[in-house]
Amino acid sequence: FIICAYIFVPPAYAQESKASFDLDGAPRQMNLANGLLEISGLAVASDETVYAHNDEHGIVYEIALADGKVLSAFALGEPTVQADFEGVAATDGRVYLLTSSGLIYEAMIGEHRHRVKFNIFDTGVGEYCEAEGLAYVAETADFLILCKTALKTALRDRLIVFRWRLSERLPVDAPWLNVRYSDFLGLKKAKEFRPSAIEWDATSQHMVVLSARAKSLVLVSPTGEVAYQKELDGALHLQAEGAAIMPSGELVIADEGNGRGAGRLSVYKLSR
Repeated sequence: FIICAYIFVPPAYAQESKASFDLDGAPRQMNLANGLLEISGLAVASDETVYAHNDEHGIVYEIALADGKVLSAFALGEPTVQADFEGVAATDGRVYLLTSSGLIYEAMIGEHRHRVKFNIFDTGVGEYCEAEGLAYVAETADFLILCKTALKTALRDRLIVFRWRLSERLPVDAPWLNVRYSDFLGLKKAKEFRPSAIEWDATSQHMVVLSARAKSLVLVSPTGEVAYQKELDGALHLQAEGAAIMPSGELVIADEGNGRGAGRLSVYKLSR
């Protein structure tokens, strides 16, 4: 493990653009293989595929968006590492898996049925909360880490996001975004909203945040303002746990089967 303390001064984002974002019509959906019943995180793999993982094992799957079939899969470690994985991101030939305790497993993207070595980094987020989602921001080459359950009283009932700098790979010491749910969702929605996934939308320079419990999607600015809200159809989304925005501009949402069916991908066209 690499563990040390430092003062985190995040780089500035590009000037925030006006948000223009809407789910255009019903999604195209596909059921997934049994190994992805508990699918959790998503990341862009190519123009037409995504990386995904389940909750318990360090296995990364590449899935075709044309039909939901697994094209390849590789495992971290021998035996395969086991942990409570809650998010995935990929860049520069490497994949990053986030655990609920705030650890990041870094590995080279492996070939089909191969095993790969990995590094482990402590982001420091586990001191503050249970981590729930991971998103890569290409403009600044860092990660956004979403909190689900706060471990500190001062952070409860708030949307908490940390930024972890990839070039430094050192623990964070304070949230990057810290806003009350009630400030941007209203009191009624704030009681239900528990974040379950995060993705960075480079076009609008906003974060896409999902809540499986509230059946909700929100587009949030880096300053904590909501630019867009959408209720998700509960019949289509049993438990939304992952999100990825494709180079084509489509939004992909991953749902756990949750004992009521197979894991599922939903592909939405985005209206800008």
